[in-house]
Amino acid sequence: MTIDLERLRQKHTELTQQRDPSTAGSFLSNFLQLTEGTNLVRFLPGKDEETEFFAETKIHRVTGDSGQVRNYHCRNIHNEECPLCEAYYGLWKTGSKEDEGTARLIKPRNRYYMNVVDRNTGEVKILSFGIMLFQKILGAMLDEDYGDITDLETGHDFKIVKVMEGGWPKYDQSAPRPRPEAAGTDAEQAAWMDSLHDIHALVKIEDYEETKATAMTILPTLYSNLPTETKAPDDSGDQPVTDENYLESLKS
Repeated sequence: MTIDLERLRQKHTELTQQRDPSTAGSFLSNFLQLTEGTNLVRFLPGKDEETEFFAETKIHRVTGDSGQVRNYHCRNIHNEECPLCEAYYGLWKTGSKEDEGTARLIKPRNRYYMNVVDRNTGEVKILSFGIMLFQKILGAMLDEDYGDITDLETGHDFKIVKVMEGGWPKYDQSAPRPRPEAAGTDAEQAAWMDSLHDIHALVKIEDYEETKATAMTILPTLYSNLPTETKAPDDSGDQPVTDENYLESLKS
């Protein structure tokens, strides 16, 4: 049998990068870190007419025995069976208050990615955010006073206003700038479009067996006979996943 040395080199590189903390730091540098106050950005369109300008996923946040948090993309986004979703609903069936608390922690939460120009630096960054800010963005685009704010010639810059209340970020004051304007010169626009990050590649399909194993550490009886009546989840006590703790978990 002939050993494929090139394949081994690729595998070695892959494993080395997974262990190298500097690689994680380099990856995180692609993301826009929102600061408290006003963050001015320009949302960029997709690279072509067939590519959506945003990517959508749902994230399960699972805390391991060591306290380290890992993000799992919900497989249901790809219309695939998701053991962590099964664990989430299974925890609500047990009738245990402790299990209800665990269910709230692993609940799949909407997450969105967009390419933006950071007006502070002029760089193209990935903006990762939750459903409340996404509703603000979509609301502006559906408003006839703004329309397609991602249009490079007639779009609008967007002010993301981050206000901390009770330890959690709020974005209620975020809105497009009133005046439409070109995103930049022709040369700047071309450079930005050439620098688009592959945001859709961020929404990966998690390995089923690995996800199943993780789900069973959370609920060992997951595939046993649980009560058939499902209690409707009470999400009133849920706390949002902030940009800070989401990006922090990507370092692992």
